[in-house]
Amino acid sequence: MTARRYLFHDFCLDPAARELRRAGELVVLPVSSLDCLAYLIEHRERAVGRDELIAAVWGRTDVADTLLAQTVLRIRRALGESGGEQSSIRTVPRFGYRWTAETQVEEGAPPASAEPEAPSAADPPIENIGVAPPAEAPAAAPPPDRPAGRRRFALVAVLLLGALVAAAALWQWTRPDGPAVAPAAAERVGAYVTPAQTPDAPEWAWLRFGLMDLVAGRLRLGGLATAPTESVLVLLKQGGAPPAAFADALQISPSAEFRDGRWKVTLAASRGGERTLAVADAADVLGAGRLAADQLLIRLGYQPPAARDAPSTLALQELLQRTKAAILADQFDLARSLIAQAAPDLRQSPEVVLRLAQIEMGEGRYESVQQQATALLDRLPADAEVSLHGRILNLLGGAQLRLGRFAEADATFGEALDILAPAHDSIGLATAYTGRAAVAAQHEDLERATAEIGRARVEFAAGADALGVAHSDMNLGLVVAQRYRVAQALPMLRQAEARLREIGAREESVYARFAMIGVQLQLLDYAAARALSDENWPPETHTGNERLRWQLVLARAHVCIVEGRLGEAADLLARIERDASPSQDAATRTIAHMLSARVAFERGNAAQAAELAQSALTPALRSDEADTYLLAWQLRARALRRSGHLDEAGRETAALRAWVESRPASEWRELQALLAEAEQAWAEGRRDVALGRFADASQRAERLGVPEDRVEVAAIAVPALIAADQLDRAAALVGTIAAWAPVDFRAAWTEAQLLRALGRTDDWQRAYEHASVLARERIVPELRESGMAAK
Repeated sequence: MTARRYLFHDFCLDPAARELRRAGELVVLPVSSLDCLAYLIEHRERAVGRDELIAAVWGRTDVADTLLAQTVLRIRRALGESGGEQSSIRTVPRFGYRWTAETQVEEGAPPASAEPEAPSAADPPIENIGVAPPAEAPAAAPPPDRPAGRRRFALVAVLLLGALVAAAALWQWTRPDGPAVAPAAAERVGAYVTPAQTPDAPEWAWLRFGLMDLVAGRLRLGGLATAPTESVLVLLKQGGAPPAAFADALQISPSAEFRDGRWKVTLAASRGGERTLAVADAADVLGAGRLAADQLLIRLGYQPPAARDAPSTLALQELLQRTKAAILADQFDLARSLIAQAAPDLRQSPEVVLRLAQIEMGEGRYESVQQQATALLDRLPADAEVSLHGRILNLLGGAQLRLGRFAEADATFGEALDILAPAHDSIGLATAYTGRAAVAAQHEDLERATAEIGRARVEFAAGADALGVAHSDMNLGLVVAQRYRVAQALPMLRQAEARLREIGAREESVYARFAMIGVQLQLLDYAAARALSDENWPPETHTGNERLRWQLVLARAHVCIVEGRLGEAADLLARIERDASPSQDAATRTIAHMLSARVAFERGNAAQAAELAQSALTPALRSDEADTYLLAWQLRARALRRSGHLDEAGRETAALRAWVESRPASEWRELQALLAEAEQAWAEGRRDVALGRFADASQRAERLGVPEDRVEVAAIAVPALIAADQLDRAAALVGTIAAWAPVDFRAAWTEAQLLRALGRTDDWQRAYEHASVLARERIVPELRESGMAAK
């Protein structure tokens, strides 16, 4: 096949080499932009529709028009077009785009047989990323229409991807304002900077953290593996000995003084008995800080960064450092106020607009963040710093991810990787990899998620970011939990949480404990789940993110339900219904409806439970939380049977089975379908069919090995086996869940029913009394309907 190159204006596009050059100079464009440009040129004889172009560039159709518009805008900017000029790509209203520039085709020699490409540094093979991939095969691919949902423990960890992408979202504002270059991918840091000693005057209070962050960022840009400022601050808040990652690191203590109209900044670097000083003075404090940091780098054998790495004006740098200092001090309102009071030209600078969007991301205003980041990309100068471009893309990807726009997020993070890889921006790359891991987890591509987390961990370590490394370890635990390996996930999450707590990462440790609540509930360790919830309670004292606060309320309600504290659970769920945002907390509110249905069911109000469960069966829950959706559906069918609507329950059960078969293969979903069919068949008097389904469900639950599943199946199957006079099978099944009878009401009550059927009166009496204590506010239908009661 002959290679072709396209010549237009003073450009040359070589699709085979994936290069665009202008007058011989390489023009850097993301892969998606190059593909889009090539497709338009190759089909220049006609207009290309948006859907066709999206499918050609991204290989799928579920990509928003806004992403395509951003891509075309970047191409136009790269070609030197400005404003409304359309000399090369013309917009065809309500249809798409057409290539209009005069183009010559240059035929080249056929390309030589390509050797297999070596993995790039930005995309290491799985075996080299430092985290072993799961031994099992990856989950089946999701259907082409919508992504598959997350696992059932999302009942508590309702936005699991929030934990996976925290580095790309909540904590994006804390990352360095420039590339993080380190000499080696090691978890130990080379240096850390402490808060600065500054003049005792209110107007200079911001320098305590502002100068600290400036020096740390400057040293990092010069190649010294310096810990991120927030990691140091949270460590200092906790007190005690430095963590292992800080062992043998240089401690750098800045001080600033103003005398005779000039600023003098001193940096004292110490390690063991060695001490190095760097002193510089300048008319402004930030300039003196930069000079002192550069002097220290030289004395330590490093090359200071180029001057262009600093913001263009002193006023801009001061505003950025003051707002960063306010954020580091958890004074978000002050940071916003500083921006509002700044001169108009400063407020419109890309760096300040990005800072404001980062503040809003930390507050959970994802729609606003997406709008601001998109607008910022549209007007970003073509010669903007690569790291700035990458940070904007990562922020946009984080917002898209939180909004459930997964295809867009994946493309945005991919574009960030394309842009940041040549600059070796470790922290930016790690953030983008983390975002892609979250998308992969959402699509149930857990092998890819594991690989992306491993890549992120390597980059975080290369950037001397101990917080990011710990966060990656937490993410790996979450993915293991998603694979139903909750017993394996728990120690991983515990270790990550301990490490996060050690370095004082309060918000991150909240996420880790939040995720562990769901795992502990699956393991039926209710005391541990309650203790974790207590550690995160009340939410407003543990997180400034309102979205996470409502998820913590939801988690506590779930813990209350399994403990039988139905009144407390109902109050918490009513609080979500009353006060949570219908738009921004839509997923949390939907799952709250499902938990309200469970409260009604446990209280014996089956009709209300069926109605509430129906309200939870939304299209959004079906697409984004498939397993949770299935639980809500299962509960509705069960409530319909309990309330006497057997025919309707049968239709729901048949639809549930069809839906499970239309999804990717899943042992757990098949278990739920079998259980629903068994309950329906038993209610309809088809006992042999029901007992067969119960047997199949029991075997699947045993294979999965999750205590929650095993107890749920046994609690429903054992009464049927007793009624069918199959006491040996009932006893065998009770034996598999007896270990949880001391803490779980269902297991205790199931054991009590068997003892009564066996005629063991004294044992039944004791078991009944124990089950009654565990029941708390629950109404046990079997007791009420059969008249069974303790004598």
